[in-house]
Amino acid sequence: MTADRFLLLLLRANAAILLCAVPFALVPFEWMDAVHRWLGLGPLPDAPITRYLTRSLSLVYGMHGAVVLGVTWHWPRYKPAVPLVVALHVALGGALLAVDLDAGVPWWWAITEGPGLISFGLFVLFVFRRASCAAPGVH
Repeated sequence: MTADRFLLLLLRANAAILLCAVPFALVPFEWMDAVHRWLGLGPLPDAPITRYLTRSLSLVYGMHGAVVLGVTWHWPRYKPAVPLVVALHVALGGALLAVDLDAGVPWWWAITEGPGLISFGLFVLFVFRRASCAAPGVH
């Protein structure tokens, strides 16, 4: 498998994972509360802002996944946008780490969410550079 093909599949997998968030914008609040309790975070506050933020966040993740998927559908045209996608992943990872530390989420959450996004972004950039070096005339 070429680095270019691997990069394409990596981004499609990323898009697929992000798109999994969309149905959760529609799940009953009781399900969200059950997951919140299962994670050891206690009851999920039943307030309009909580309902709004949980559902809108799922939709934003889904929208991001749709954009990443769109980049892969028009690969030759949008492949040069991959470094921007990477920069957004890394920036989001750093911001989420700060938010997680401030919010007091469990340690395993804080060390996986933000750093995981940063690591994934840097890995994608590494593969992008390998794919770009392998393509003649592409810098």
